[in-house]
Amino acid sequence: MDDGRFRRTLRIGEEHVDELGHVNNLVWVRLVLELGTAHSNAVGLDTRAYRELGAWWIVHRQEIDYHAPAFPGEEIVQETWVSSMRGARCVRESRFTRVSDGALLLSARTTWAYVDAKSHRPRRIDRRVLEALPVG
Repeated sequence: MDDGRFRRTLRIGEEHVDELGHVNNLVWVRLVLELGTAHSNAVGLDTRAYRELGAWWIVHRQEIDYHAPAFPGEEIVQETWVSSMRGARCVRESRFTRVSDGALLLSARTTWAYVDAKSHRPRRIDRRVLEALPVG
């Protein structure tokens, strides 16, 4: 993660697929969100840390491009990074590729809003967050 990118692998299981036999669209959305959370956790910004800061992230916008299907048994690389952070907004990019041939399966761009935990209104991103999640 020295380049600001967080990576992990996943083997696609039967629980990820729909009646067409490939990863379901809703599963992809969940995987994108879980990947962002895992990245945040990996840099010490877990639920407890955000409670201490008195703030949360909420999805403002999400764009997903489906490039190729993924099937049970395939191993995929999940990769995410922050491409911009300013004011109360953070843009996170995500990419999923198949290990066996390097094929791009999915790319996503999620715009997150940083909000006060009590008022739910946007607020400037705390310095601790800015330092832990470098823009890459």
